[in-house]
Amino acid sequence: MTHITRCKMTLRSKGPVQGSTESLTRLHFGAVWSANPAEEDAIYGKYTPYGEYTVNVAADRAEHFEAGKDYYFDISPAF
Repeated sequence: MTHITRCKMTLRSKGPVQGSTESLTRLHFGAVWSANPAEEDAIYGKYTPYGEYTVNVAADRAEHFEAGKDYYFDISPAF
């Protein structure tokens, strides 16, 4: 059985990659957190209280992401 860890992150910023020869957009995500135990963010914040993920993607794919929105990240082993 493969173990999968799910993280919840907010897209903090989105912008063009300067100096790139391709049309790329940089997406910068940060882990969610909440002090209110009734909120889902408190559950995710308990296990991943701090985290960042930055990735450069093709600009046409980045159109599907909105700054300020939350996204789930599933981490599993590569085979």
